Amino acid sequence: MTSVVTRELTHPVRKSRVRLRVYEPQTGGFLVTEERPGAATVIATLGLYDRREQALDRVEARVAELVRQRYTPSA
Repeated sequence: MTSVVTRELTHPVRKSRVRLRVYEPQTGGFLVTEERPGAATVIATLGLYDRREQALDRVEARVAELVRQRYTPSA
């Protein structure tokens, strides 16, 4: 699987991180995941999309949700 896009956000109070990634599996399509690294990394699948634009839209929608929860994009 090839990673196409990675967005990372952090929470200022909780010191937690969230990594949103878009992968292009060899089987086709675009897989969107949300990773929460810590003592154990928790990975959730946010969807499998036919088109890259759909996957990127899903990432941006999730970023907007996290920003409303006070997460900020990491540099």
